[in-house]
Amino acid sequence: MKTSKVSEYFYIACDRIHQIIDELYESLHDEEGTALLSSDQIEESMEGVKNAVYQELDLIKSIVEEYESRSKA
Repeated sequence: MKTSKVSEYFYIACDRIHQIIDELYESLHDEEGTALLSSDQIEESMEGVKNAVYQELDLIKSIVEEYESRSKA
């Protein structure tokens, strides 16, 4: 695998993380743009965010591991 392909995968994963965080930011506010101040509302907004981000971080780690294994072969 070429390093340019690794970089492309990095971009994809980081772009997805960016989208996830943008969506989180939006969900932390009501329709009028007022910040939510209830811990229950915040927890609801954060539901799934950690797992989605971890999934993208795992993609980055997997790509590096694959690159390393192919480089040694």
